[in-house]
Amino acid sequence: MVKSRVESLISIRKRFPKEWILLANYEFDKMNRLSKGAVIAHSKKRDTIYREQMKYKEPLAIDYTGPIPKDLVVMF
Repeated sequence: MVKSRVESLISIRKRFPKEWILLANYEFDKMNRLSKGAVIAHSKKRDTIYREQMKYKEPLAIDYTGPIPKDLVVMF
């Protein structure tokens, strides 16, 4: 289990603008949007976060704090 401070996504996005973030202990709001989490990694490079994610067995969330890159496809 990852032990980090859970904080709002608004706060996280201010701290790490235009970065990929890896979150543990995440929560969703009533609209099923990511709203809180504990940052366990952050990077300007998406691949760095994907590699970091492989180190953990627990459920994690990935978010990008900037505009969605043109080369990224988002699926729901």
